Amino acid sequence: MSICERQIDKKSLNNEELTNEEILGLTFIPLMKGKLTRTERTIKSIELANKIETGEKKIKCLTMLYALLEKFGDEESKKKFKEVFNMTEIGKMILEDGMAKGMEKGRAEGKVELLLKQLTKKFKKIPEEYKKKIKELPDETLEIIGLEIFDIEDIKELEKYF
Repeated sequence: MSICERQIDKKSLNNEELTNEEILGLTFIPLMKGKLTRTERTIKSIELANKIETGEKKIKCLTMLYALLEKFGDEESKKKFKEVFNMTEIGKMILEDGMAKGMEKGRAEGKVELLLKQLTKKFKKIPEEYKKKIKELPDETLEIIGLEIFDIEDIKELEKYF
């Protein structure tokens, strides 16, 4: 363990705030030469960065580590970084946002599929161009068509929604 690593480790154990220079030193640990492999040095620096208490400093350090990993990291280092980053507050926020967007997209696709099934049951055949246009409709329009499907007499009546 280098002097820089020992100093950072000691400060993080005592919940002392790191200086900007120490954070910079921490982010360059993976690029320094030593007895450990680059992956081991990267994992060590990620683990040290994870011990940082202050949110802003932790994010600054992890951001710089990420930039270096994108350029010089191997798959194992990137995987370890992802595990640590996902445990930070910002990582959790990004993950939750992504999950919410994925769920919303899944719901919208489900509405499209259900509407297409209903229309197929009612009219037997739906022109391909109608299917494409239905897939592009906003959620609210899909719901309106779903409600008005009982009143639609001819498949061509759908054109007013496109």
